[in-house]
Amino acid sequence: MANNNESTIEERVRKEKEGFLVALDGTKGIVRPACRVTGVSPATFYRWYNEDPEFHDKVDDVKELQKDFAEALILKKIEDGDTSMLIFYAKTQMKDRGYTERREIVGKDGESLVPKQKIDLDQLTEEQREVLLSIGLDLINKKE
Repeated sequence: MANNNESTIEERVRKEKEGFLVALDGTKGIVRPACRVTGVSPATFYRWYNEDPEFHDKVDDVKELQKDFAEALILKKIEDGDTSMLIFYAKTQMKDRGYTERREIVGKDGESLVPKQKIDLDQLTEEQREVLLSIGLDLINKKE
């Protein structure tokens, strides 16, 4: 009898997962509304997601489709001449071509925020000198 009950529970959970995936697709990959629609708690969803590799992959597939949809809308806006969308796309997808914003954080009059310090090597202990030497050797060996 226990075996029959287990298969009944497994079948019910399988159907709940299938229904959830349909709802997730309908909510554009957003989990909370899919939970509300199906009556599946967020905790249950995340347990399924973390414990069931097949369910995990199907959820990720839905989210990837939604990303593709969003990207298609971005490209459509660019085709329609939306300058701000073009700038956004260039900054996020064309960094390899130099389209990026860079901020330099500096101190007063362009000075470094971290002041340079001179270290008197004569003041170091033998142990500290050995550590510095090993760091230097490691750096040299990595370059080769």
